[in-house]
Amino acid sequence: MRFSLPIACLGLFCLASSPVFGAEPAVVPGAPRLLPEKSLAYIRIENVTEFRQGLAASATGKMLSDPKLKPLAGEIYVAAGELFQEIGDQLGVSLEEILSIPKGQFAFGLFPIENPALVASTEPTKNEPKDDSPDAIRKRLDAKKLESESVSFGGLFVIETGTDDGALKKILATMEQKLIESGSVLRRETIGGTSLVRLIKASNNRESVEYFSRDGATVVGIGNGSGKAALERWNGESAERTLAESTDFAGVMSRCVGAEETRPQITFYVDPYHIVERIIKSRGGAATLVWPIVEELGLGKIRGVGGSVFEGGEAFADISHIHLLLDPPRDGIFSVVRPSKCDTNPPVWVPDDVASYMSIGWRVDASFDGFERIFDRFGGEGGFATRVIEPYKKATGMDLRESLVNTTKDRGAMITWLQRPVTFNSSTTLIGLQLKDPAETVRTIEKLRETIWKSVQTDNIGTTKIYLGRRRNPDRPAPQGIRVPEPCGAIVGDWLLVTDSRQLLEHAIRASSGSVPRLSSLPDYDLVASELGAQLDAEKPFMFSFSRDSEGLRQLYELAKSPQIREIAKSRGAENAVVKRLVELMEKDELPPFEEFKKYFAPSGSFAYDEATGMHLGRYTLKAE
Repeated sequence: MRFSLPIACLGLFCLASSPVFGAEPAVVPGAPRLLPEKSLAYIRIENVTEFRQGLAASATGKMLSDPKLKPLAGEIYVAAGELFQEIGDQLGVSLEEILSIPKGQFAFGLFPIENPALVASTEPTKNEPKDDSPDAIRKRLDAKKLESESVSFGGLFVIETGTDDGALKKILATMEQKLIESGSVLRRETIGGTSLVRLIKASNNRESVEYFSRDGATVVGIGNGSGKAALERWNGESAERTLAESTDFAGVMSRCVGAEETRPQITFYVDPYHIVERIIKSRGGAATLVWPIVEELGLGKIRGVGGSVFEGGEAFADISHIHLLLDPPRDGIFSVVRPSKCDTNPPVWVPDDVASYMSIGWRVDASFDGFERIFDRFGGEGGFATRVIEPYKKATGMDLRESLVNTTKDRGAMITWLQRPVTFNSSTTLIGLQLKDPAETVRTIEKLRETIWKSVQTDNIGTTKIYLGRRRNPDRPAPQGIRVPEPCGAIVGDWLLVTDSRQLLEHAIRASSGSVPRLSSLPDYDLVASELGAQLDAEKPFMFSFSRDSEGLRQLYELAKSPQIREIAKSRGAENAVVKRLVELMEKDELPPFEEFKKYFAPSGSFAYDEATGMHLGRYTLKAE
């Protein structure tokens, strides 16, 4: 669906303000009670005023109000205002007015709408002979075209302003004027004592806009009948079920509500399967051939995805949940998704200065079997063996399953690290796979080097043998400000480690030998790991991660301080207003020491566990000292 500029600007305002599920306000219904049952997406802030207050009291809010950092924050805000100026001029409001509009609930929902002009099919009944005349064929083609064009989306904004709705009224008046100028027809009607404004677009009424204000809230609908239907639900006069009554919505959100005494400030819900279905089917023709593949992969088992964000209380800065609701059994693409409960403690090779660490349990053999079944489903029975397993055996003399698939202990780990000197791609990753028999894996690697990995060389870091992959374009000098990847790997204890940074691999080997401190001895890690049990609620995780957001900020900070990087950014940002403004801020060279930023960032942890009806992911951030 195409939106006019005023509608797009209204959407931008909504995003700029920022979305939940809990007890509704006394007067204004919660957005799930105003949206249709078959809504495809939903996002809500329960109370924007409280949300702003929470942000002001958060580490980020305190950082922006720090006297040492406030000049920089002020510059960024001025830059944001300037970048917004063009849109603000068209709406007739400033950035400050836009951000001050919502006071209580703010929400947006997406739902399907049908073309009311859709005619009945011209296909004959069982007792009616098929008419293959040119006129009949044309009618059938027109009907198919109309049917594909009927697949569209509507939207609904719910904005609580209280009595201070002057800025929103100004935006709505501008929107009215723009839509009328573009050919929309203005209609007004009263339903249950509430005035409903309808701006109907004759050429495509699915792009019509309807809105009403009531009890300190304004509801804006996009799509013919969207505002009227919401008002009827508010009045309790609609026979249709609402999103709040959807079993899928309830099944997802009930897993994301947190403790009884807390309420999430933000919630969201998405029905990805039906969104993709409508998009594909709306394309018609060759695109519809894709849909049977989607069905065959079993993506219809996804009943919904939702999540929530909480203020953390005394111990946490924030807590968030995401739940994926699935129908059993796990076949199709989900036969490849085979998590397994595992140890979450960091291996000895994980150094204490990593930016992040993740441990994940995964049944590699089961995933391999699932992938083989899917491959054979589309490539023909035995296709995977013919195209993958047999060529591998012919090239290496080894069985693919025995030499690779069955060699791990169903556990992997991953770390990220900031390599010095800092460049645009300083952040590098190392992946580890725990092995059943390291000596057997060494023999497999040597066999692969003799057959298909002939370019792989060896070297030593101390007493550890490492394998070096061939660099791409080794004779070409690296671009300015770019780290040159160095593919390499080694077997350290019972782990196979693989990375694109020899410096990181050496660092991990030294941590394994005890030459550098390990993550397991870091107090910050102990703090995050100690909170895991309380978050799991007796579940056993298949994934746990530890991260320090300050390390990601450090990379941006050091890049901003580098004259060399500034020149690169300046050349690349000549035509980009955002980049250009950021470069101007950097050139003022007024950045405080990094420690002034770092003190506002605390470590965070993430976890995931599997259950019969889906998967659950959570994340929590400790409060900064």
